[in-house]
Amino acid sequence: MITIVYGYEREERPELFAEMFRQRKQVFVDQKKWDVKVVDGQFEIDEYDRDDTVYVCSMRPDGTLAGSIRLLNTLTDHMASGPFQKLFPELTIRSPTIWEATRFAVPDDTRMQPNGLSRAACEIMLGTCLFGLDHGVSQIVAIYEAPMARVYRKCGVRHYVLGRHRSPEHGAIHFALGEVSRETEASIRQATGLMLLEAVAEAAE
Repeated sequence: MITIVYGYEREERPELFAEMFRQRKQVFVDQKKWDVKVVDGQFEIDEYDRDDTVYVCSMRPDGTLAGSIRLLNTLTDHMASGPFQKLFPELTIRSPTIWEATRFAVPDDTRMQPNGLSRAACEIMLGTCLFGLDHGVSQIVAIYEAPMARVYRKCGVRHYVLGRHRSPEHGAIHFALGEVSRETEASIRQATGLMLLEAVAEAAE
């Protein structure tokens, strides 16, 4: 099930946010060994986890969190204008209709879709598009490790790589821009096998 939550809901939904930040620590610190801030030894939280931050979550049938991604409006402080600016100094994007997607985390979802990816990964891609369509978003910018391109491709997400960075410290990093449109939604649905009525009903809950 696709669920959209906002940063200002953290006190109302403490268990969901705690699990989301635990999963991010598991993925980005324990598995990927990123040098990022850890709170209380178990939560990956940084200055971009604000009240105005949006999170697209995939929930299992039992109500537990399967994975999430973080969305920020590029008119506000975001990672491309902060820690990643030194990697892509020639790329600056600021627009009320362009949002940034970061912190894609799906640690252990074993439910598979026909495209060979987890249901959580597919729902997050579809949910990001649905959020954009509902809120006047025209494009999504993402800075991701090069292997993540496979996930976008298998989910039917067409995007354009605007810049590439490679270094011993960061590995291969892409700066990409993807379109939010009904055509993108249809492409994601076809690639992932997520059904129209089911996904729309879930996203609206």
